[in-house]
Amino acid sequence: MSGRTPAQILEAAGVPFSSFTHAPIRTYEDIERELDLPAERLLKTLAFRTGERFVLVSLPMLTPAGYGRIAKAAGVSRSKLRRAGEDDLAELGMAPGGISPLTDVADRVVVFHTPVPDMGKVYCGSGRDDETIEVDAASLVDLVRPVIADVAG
Repeated sequence: MSGRTPAQILEAAGVPFSSFTHAPIRTYEDIERELDLPAERLLKTLAFRTGERFVLVSLPMLTPAGYGRIAKAAGVSRSKLRRAGEDDLAELGMAPGGISPLTDVADRVVVFHTPVPDMGKVYCGSGRDDETIEVDAASLVDLVRPVIADVAG
């Protein structure tokens, strides 16, 4: 189980951010209905499991994910990459609909899609499905130190 929440990780690192609560979200339709935010600023994070290791992949909300490209960027075979289930997310301390690239879990790889560092202010998961974090993408990259790769499908 993850120790600190994504907000606590940002606070401890001194990264400026804000967060706000809203009705629980799980799908893009929920996001469109509940959040009045520009789609080009929304960052979705997908969680995968490869045995003991987690792979967290952040990309613009409307960009389809390429599983083969994600596996290559994470340094694992495509056959070992599987979407994280609710039990896996619980280990990360996250809820479906609130997956974040920020975690204390040690055995993990974080991958950001190539355009993410230059997206400016972005909105990402807080670990909860009823709270969203607003943070500068470049600050997020500096903190997370992800693999940067083209992972579009």
